[in-house]
Order: sequence, then structure tokens, then C-alpha cells
Amino acid sequence: MPPSTTVQRAIAMMSEAKQSCVLIVADQRLLGIFTERDVVKGSANHSLIKTQPLAEVMTQKLITIEVSETNDFFALSRLLSIKKIRHLPVLDKQEQLVGIITPTSIRKLLRPEYLLRYVRAADVMARQVIHGLPDASVMALTKKMAHHRVSCIVIINHQTFVPIGILTERDIVRFQQMNLDLNQTFARDVMSQPLSTMQPQDSLWDVNQRMHELNVRRLVISHPTGKLAGVITQSQMTKMLDPAEMYHVMKQMQETIDRQTSELKQLNQQLQTANLELDQLSKVDELTQIVNRRKLNEFLDQEWSRLGILGKPLSLIMCDIDHFKSYNDLYGHIAGDKCLREIAQTLRKATRRTSDLVARFGGEEFAVVLPNADNNGAERVAKKIIAQIQQLEIPHSSSSANGCLTVSLGAATVIPNQSNSPEMLLQAADRLLYQSKQQGRNRYSLELLAVSPSVAS
Repeated sequence: MPPSTTVQRAIAMMSEAKQSCVLIVADQRLLGIFTERDVVKGSANHSLIKTQPLAEVMTQKLITIEVSETNDFFALSRLLSIKKIRHLPVLDKQEQLVGIITPTSIRKLLRPEYLLRYVRAADVMARQVIHGLPDASVMALTKKMAHHRVSCIVIINHQTFVPIGILTERDIVRFQQMNLDLNQTFARDVMSQPLSTMQPQDSLWDVNQRMHELNVRRLVISHPTGKLAGVITQSQMTKMLDPAEMYHVMKQMQETIDRQTSELKQLNQQLQTANLELDQLSKVDELTQIVNRRKLNEFLDQEWSRLGILGKPLSLIMCDIDHFKSYNDLYGHIAGDKCLREIAQTLRKATRRTSDLVARFGGEEFAVVLPNADNNGAERVAKKIIAQIQQLEIPHSSSSANGCLTVSLGAATVIPNQSNSPEMLLQAADRLLYQSKQQGRNRYSLELLAVSPSVAS
């Protein structure tokens, strides 16, 4: 606008165009600037005379930049931050006005999504928020804005400290254009509400998106409880593009990534440990605390392959508690469970080698795997099992062996090869166990299984 334009006309045009300043120009040459902050300051100290020409109230000493110097996006952001200005007029080589750069124009080009996603609102928001009450006059709040040199006043509920509205510099410009009596106008009647707020943990990217959606230059930040936490302005968003600030943020990002990587490694280790423990638990019989049939099958397959390569024998003893159903009927299931645990521990004691495996096959049946044990070794273990079970002297009135609980065994030995399988060994031991039952129980039956002729040759 020309320097002869009145303050009143300038305010009206700023309000209508929703612009934060008026540039005073004569013959395309920039003379000065008149901003929203000038309106707030003049309103606060009653020096705003609307009939005055802009030439008498404009700021004349301006920081400007040539259009040829506008190719460094970050340098422009840094200049606004260092000089603490919000308006940077752009001139050509003839010093004629060609445009203006503001935090708003920079924010419209703001696209560092990955950077802003890692920064929380809490990291950059202004925590010392100038606030007022809803029954305060606009004049009192305007003076407060001018005194603290801030662009807005957050209106709060005085009891809960919850933000309920906001008054901005642009609102003061609009009120002046409407010729409102600021002393007789109260915040509750003119503040912008309902208030759109975000939380400290929200990312700056989300804050930036919300500013775009609402077409606002600042956002109030509230705690999850609703209480006022801070304010983020466009100037703070622009400051993020300062190379020094970006370096600081990138350093924070790296620290965050390093911390998260370390935490992820720890979680992976914990997960691996938990999976290992879970895998082990899935192979342990809950009642007897020895391995179950799943682990038995895995162990048999593993030893079958290993001993087959070495040409060494593998023995398997199947063990069944004699008359166990009648034992449960006579003494109850609690006693039956205790009996199963005692048998399991006795079988463990009877097989002292670390390479041997004792497993619960199912119900009252157990399996003992003896790697690298021939039929003589299997027979020694079978005799020891029967003897140690008898030594327990577990009462069983239905037993024919002096009224004590006994077991029957079937032991089979084979040299593993590709023409037979662990299932064949299991079937043979089970057949021998049935044979012991048929012959009167409390005994073992033993057999050395023949090697396939094709393998022997």
C-alpha cells in the first residue's frame, strides 16, 4: 500500500485478506512495514490512531533479501530464526519489491516427514504459555500480549487450568477493524472456540498436518488430563529447518534409533529365551517332570541317525505299571499321581548315563532310551529298574508281589540302519512288554533284533 494509506484502511485490508502485515511501497520501492504486532502494541498503549497515515507508524529499518539469495531453503529459515522476524521482504537487483517470505510460506513447503515424525511436540513447544481468563477484557489481554511480545493468549478455565479458547494478534486486528471497544469486550465472547488441541507425545508431523488442515499458525498442546501444557507456533516449526536444529534433532533421532535397536536386541534375546523355554516346556510332562512323547520321538530320530552312521547299538525299554487302574480305584487319583512321579524318578536313578533318556510314553507307560547300549547293557538296566521299584515298597493290595506295586518291561536292541526305523524299535519293545504281562508281570522280556541282510552285506 502507498505511505498515505490510513491505519484504519490498512487494518481493514489486513483483516479482509487475512494477512499478517502491510508492505508500504512507493514506485515499487519498499519503504516500510506495518504488522499485526504493531496493531497489538498500539492498541495496548492507546497510541493507535486510525486516521494516521502508514508513513508515520510503519517500521522503516527492514531486513530484506535479494531474490537471487532465496535458493537456500535452510538459510532462509535460519535468517528468520536468528533475526527473530516473521516477515522477510524480497527485492530484485533494482531494489524493487517482488515478494515476501514468512514462516507461513516456508511451512507450506515443509516436507521433511521422516524428520518431523521422530520429534515430539514436547521437544519444541513453548512451555511458558501466556494465558488469561474468560472474563478478562480484550484490552487487558492485548496489553498482556504486547508486554510479553507473544502472538496469542490462551484462555483457560481458572479452576481446572484446561484451555478453552484462544485470542491471537489477528483477532485484535479484526476487532479494531470492527471498531469494538476493547475495554468492554470480554474474552469469553470473542475467543476462538472450541479449541483444537494436541498432546505432548504427538509428532511434529501430526502437528504440521493439523496446522494445514485448520489453516492456523499455532496449536495449543494439552496434557492427557486436559491441562495446558504448551503452545507450538509456525515460527517454532520453521526453526526446525535451521541446520543447527536439524543436526540436534538428527542426533536425537540417532540416539532414539540406537536405544530402540538395543531394546529390540534385548527383546529378541528375551523372545528367543522364552521360545526356548516354551519349546522345552512343550516337551516336558507336567505331572512327572520328565520328557514327554514328543521329545522321545525327536530323541529317537536323532540317535537313530547318529548311531546308524557309527554302526553302534540302540536299546529301548518300555515300562508299564502293573494293575495301575485298580491302584487308582483303590487309593485314588492323587495317590496315583504321586505313584507316577515316584516311578519316573526311580527310572531316572536306574539310568545314570547322561546320554540316556527317560520319557513318559502315556498313561502309566514309560520309555527308557539307551544309546550305544547292547542287549547286555539293556538287561542290566531292566534288572535294576525292577529291583529299585520293588525297593520302593509302594503298597498295592491287588498286586501278587507281596502286596507291593510292580512294573513289567519289554527291552529291544538294534543297530539302526536305513531299512528299519525307530517305529520298528518301539513296536518291538511294546510287543516284548506285552509278553512280560502275559507271563505273569513283574519281569522283563529281552530281544536283540536282527539286522537287515541288505545292510549286513
